[in-house]
Amino acid sequence: MQWRDELSRRFPALIKLGDDCYVVGGAIRDLLLGREPSDADLACNDPLASAQRIRHRVIRLGDDEQLTAYRVFDGVHAYDLAETLEHDIDVDLARRDFTINAMAFHFASDRLLDPHGGRRDLEARLVRMVRPSNFDDDPLRMLKAVRMAVMYDFAIEPETLDAIRVRASRIGDVAAERVTYELALILGAKKLRFAIELLRQTELAVGMQLRDFASDDVSLAGAYALLVDDPRTHAERWRWSSELLRDVLTLRGLIEEHDRIALYDARESIALQLPGVLRALGRDEQLDLPDFATRALLTGGEIAELTGVVPGQELGRIKRALLEAQIWGDVKTKEEAVAFVSSRA
Repeated sequence: MQWRDELSRRFPALIKLGDDCYVVGGAIRDLLLGREPSDADLACNDPLASAQRIRHRVIRLGDDEQLTAYRVFDGVHAYDLAETLEHDIDVDLARRDFTINAMAFHFASDRLLDPHGGRRDLEARLVRMVRPSNFDDDPLRMLKAVRMAVMYDFAIEPETLDAIRVRASRIGDVAAERVTYELALILGAKKLRFAIELLRQTELAVGMQLRDFASDDVSLAGAYALLVDDPRTHAERWRWSSELLRDVLTLRGLIEEHDRIALYDARESIALQLPGVLRALGRDEQLDLPDFATRALLTGGEIAELTGVVPGQELGRIKRALLEAQIWGDVKTKEEAVAFVSSRA
């Protein structure tokens, strides 16, 4: 591969950087896999100065206590620049998570550095740690091993599995939001059975019940609906969004009760996730989907005028009954709606 040509075509701002900068990690890995890299990560001795060579406007990543990198955009391309550990690329690569992420290209000298056998492991389709102690630096890397394996359909190398298992309990020390982010990528990849097998192998269940299922095409909320017995408690522990908790609870309810009314109330976006959940449970059911665009043919004011019922709970019950009659197909026109409501006066 002509590395300089391939990288400069995708990331033209690389030519503006100095001799102290290396393209590292994902862009190298993705090019070797035949994938299109979405951005460029760089290790530089002075990342801020290097970032400003690309664009004057620089975004700081991290917080005041832990600045992680600088980001700049050049057209559609993003460049993330971090300081090279000890200003030594060999030290920097040795502290990275996996061999397939521990490669670097030195643009100035047109050299590819692969001191830990990343190309070998890409060819073997293996996620292999650089060294066990790097998991101690950041235990989230244990879940990242699962994510990388799921993302690329790789296996996790046996010694790496052993190193993760003996440290698995430390995943609880990681900020809940970071764990939930990794799990969203793992469980949202629609490779449910493979993800579950890897979570079993690594002992990184993080409070989920790792059961066996019949298929893989399950959404993130659907996976949690299948794997988490107490969603409210789990959501609090792992800092789920209110939207995710709502979707999981709704899907759990739909597993047993999914007539037209239940599906309508769940909303179309959630109802369409249910078939995958049911297939995972070995239930290939045809859903009786409602018309999700259905709205009551009469307004509350019109119903009050027809029935003499003042606004309140009773009026709301009549309007809801009308809506359900429409969803079932018993009421199709405004004239039928008037007759339906009048009969309840």
